[in-house]
Amino acid sequence: MPTNAPITVFKRMDWLLFAVMIALVVVGVCFIYSASYRGPGQPMPAFWRMQLVWFGVGLGLYLVVMAVDYRLICQWATLWYALAILLLLLVLVVGVKVYGARRWLGVGRLGIQPAELAKLALIIGLAYYLFHRTPEQRRRASTVWSGLLLMAMPFVLILVEPDLGSAMTLIPITFGMLFVAGARGKHLVLAALLGLCLTPVAWWHMKKYQRQRLTVFLNPDRDPLGAGWNLNQSLIAVGSGGVTGKGFLQGTQNSLGYLPRTVAPNDFLFSVIAEEKGFVGSAGVVGLYALLLWRGLWIAAHARDRLGMLLATGIVAMLFFHVFVNIGMTIGLMPVTGVPLPLLSYGGSFVLVTMTALGLLQNIWIHRRNY
Repeated sequence: MPTNAPITVFKRMDWLLFAVMIALVVVGVCFIYSASYRGPGQPMPAFWRMQLVWFGVGLGLYLVVMAVDYRLICQWATLWYALAILLLLLVLVVGVKVYGARRWLGVGRLGIQPAELAKLALIIGLAYYLFHRTPEQRRRASTVWSGLLLMAMPFVLILVEPDLGSAMTLIPITFGMLFVAGARGKHLVLAALLGLCLTPVAWWHMKKYQRQRLTVFLNPDRDPLGAGWNLNQSLIAVGSGGVTGKGFLQGTQNSLGYLPRTVAPNDFLFSVIAEEKGFVGSAGVVGLYALLLWRGLWIAAHARDRLGMLLATGIVAMLFFHVFVNIGMTIGLMPVTGVPLPLLSYGGSFVLVTMTALGLLQNIWIHRRNY
């Protein structure tokens, strides 16, 4: 590689993708601050400061992943996948238990969620597997079942934690990548129907609170002070924002504690934005996500090879699912499953995974042609 390679890398970057990422990061930090605010002189957790730290680390990962050819990264696909499975097994044994779920591995004062790492590991592993199948092999039913088996291992381990939202994210990632790889539609439909047939079994093994979360969005008033509380307060926050909102730090649902501090900075941050910045602010956030996803699809379409296309497809599928489910959840169109908003919601593990994934997208764009 020539000596001016770093300059060449930055010149070839998709600067629109980078700008959208930074814009979402800034919006996220501002509204995590707002979601933690309870009025002048009131004690305030340092969520926003910690999020800045995570973004700093994430930016470092972004730059490193962006610069290393994605084909080299994918040569270690088996290792990334095996490491993710190992961490998922480890968290079930020695994981930190919070609200009855073992989802975090404690590292000093910090916690890492292996389920988030498993999403990216699956994308890399499945892309590498499909890339090394011939076009004829990718059209066979065996490829679909092999891809689903790759998904099933982390899916089951994540469900056991339990973390339904993260487990569900693996489904659109897998089906999206299989579809783009050239799998036959009838095989994908058959696999989807089989999954639907297994739904009663999954329902039976769910925790009671998970079943409540999945059904309460149909009628939040059935349990307004319990399972329906967060959703009801979110709907009030979104509705009361009107067109332009109440103003930054002026959201009453949040500042008065009706939208609990345990959920406002993460799962329900979009509600805080909608209350304080109204329809205009909400539409702006959706617009930023639309730009992000469009650039991801554009990069997938212009990748130099099928490996890059599959990686980009998996990343876009992951981001789309998170955005669609989270926003749908806050406005009562989707069940409350604890799926965070990319780059907005508070949380270190998903921030690091998201920024690493976006670094991979940049990588695919930068290496779309030989230098």
